[in-house]
Amino acid sequence: MKKFKLDIKQKNVFLMCIALRNIFEAIAMPGNLVLTSFMIFLGLADYEMGYILGFIALTNIFQLFSPMIYEKFRSPKKMVLVTRTLRFVIFYLIMLLPFLESSRFIILLFIIFTSVSFTSLMGGTFLAWNDRIIPMDRKGRYYSTRNLIGNGVGIVIPLCVGRILDSYVHTTRLFMIIFIVSIIFAVGEILIIAKLEDYPLVTKGKLSLKQTLTLPLKDAKYRQFIIFSLLWMFAWNFGRPFFNIYAIKYVKLSYGFIAFVSSFTAIIKLLLAKVWGAGVDRYGFKKILKYTGLCFMATHFLWFFISVDCHIIYFLFFLLNGIFMIGFNIAKFNVNLKLTDHEHRLSYMAVNAAITAVFSFLSTNISTIVIRVIDPSWKIFSLDIFQVLFGIAGILYLIALIYIIKKDL
Repeated sequence: MKKFKLDIKQKNVFLMCIALRNIFEAIAMPGNLVLTSFMIFLGLADYEMGYILGFIALTNIFQLFSPMIYEKFRSPKKMVLVTRTLRFVIFYLIMLLPFLESSRFIILLFIIFTSVSFTSLMGGTFLAWNDRIIPMDRKGRYYSTRNLIGNGVGIVIPLCVGRILDSYVHTTRLFMIIFIVSIIFAVGEILIIAKLEDYPLVTKGKLSLKQTLTLPLKDAKYRQFIIFSLLWMFAWNFGRPFFNIYAIKYVKLSYGFIAFVSSFTAIIKLLLAKVWGAGVDRYGFKKILKYTGLCFMATHFLWFFISVDCHIIYFLFFLLNGIFMIGFNIAKFNVNLKLTDHEHRLSYMAVNAAITAVFSFLSTNISTIVIRVIDPSWKIFSLDIFQVLFGIAGILYLIALIYIIKKDL
């Protein structure tokens, strides 16, 4: 397959686009501080917030249609521009919610589900478009730089958001201001996408939905990767969507402290991202995947020791969890790129995303049902229901790792 040479200028424009996207999503993605506090402000119950997070995971199933949509556009630039614009337009309907007295949960669920669905319809198009200009021997370092940018955003945004949410009474006006400011980054992303050169993707032509589904499943190695992905994402969505809800409502942590922990961890991840990327290039993705995954899994049992009177454990959890997560994600990302380095990349990524979406949806809804049924005051060996769920998530991560370690990818 023909490859474009590395274009330094275009590479940097892609990175600028990614930076603006990360800033917007840090504000607009459910589970982050802004939308978590906004949902609490609207009066949503724990289980309602859980259902929203579960349905968000399900949006990835729409990636199945992204290869077919790309064949209509035949231009990654046009496809990304359309899907991102629709993501923004639908999302900002959220600003109407404080003025509605009823059905807030249903309307919020519809707005978030629909807006995130357009990101899923974009699928792997932006990634494949970006990847066209990056040589194989530079991928580890390039994608570690992408992670550096993400963590840089993770330093600044939580600090700003945490400070704002702690300093001002949560009112409709406060959230309107936050959402209006975020529009700057949304518009900035669209303008930068417009500056990118349109590198058409090399594909085998339009595939039917049946062909899109079956082709990756016939590839033995990628089928193993899909199984690993669905096991891993089942574990991820079993506990992680409730981290901020639990920290804010039950451990009684301030937004400022949560933001400080997030930003400090992001700084450490920033310093380590290139180290992990170089490690993948030098030692191979499997070793990095194995050891960072095991350490990442082990950190989840620190939740057993987190309480209202012991905030330092919360700090240790997020620090260690973030350190190993960044290495694991870089390695996993490179596995996916390696196994899809051909003309059917969009189809492969779409099927992987769709299958893992179903299991992520099931996982979040199982844990949400548990939280809805069991009273928060319930205890077992001094552990509450949230701590038990986080511990189970750790065990589920271990199962996923045991599976992939035995495979020859």
